[in-house]
Amino acid sequence: MSDFAVYTDDADRLRRLMQAYLTNVKADYIMLVHRDGSVISEVGTIGMDTVPLAVLSTASFGSAKQIGTMLGEGEFKSVSYTGEKRSIYIAPVESALLLVQIFSGNKLPNRIEDYNKLLVEKLIEAVPAFTQNTSKIHR
Repeated sequence: MSDFAVYTDDADRLRRLMQAYLTNVKADYIMLVHRDGSVISEVGTIGMDTVPLAVLSTASFGSAKQIGTMLGEGEFKSVSYTGEKRSIYIAPVESALLLVQIFSGNKLPNRIEDYNKLLVEKLIEAVPAFTQNTSKIHR
């Protein structure tokens, strides 16, 4: 697993990018999560404790990765679930992070994969540590 440091300036850049994205795609909540379940950054509100959501999202994506391998896919690019009141979209940011997005309603936005890809590119550009292997995560 890759570790990295997120400094105050990096955290501010992350929040600004994520907030702009949240507004553009009309998400309720977005969090950037380390694959160990630690919340790195979050914007929006969903009215619940998000730590268990972070941990379960990483577990869900990890399971999907294994299913993808079993099916010869290598790794799925994203995981999504839709319910009556809310939907969730989970996608990787490099090897150590996941972007978890919560939306109202039973549908994800059109072209969510394209929008997500653009945000991931901006996050990596804004915080180069995401692609470097350093010693520990700092919040």
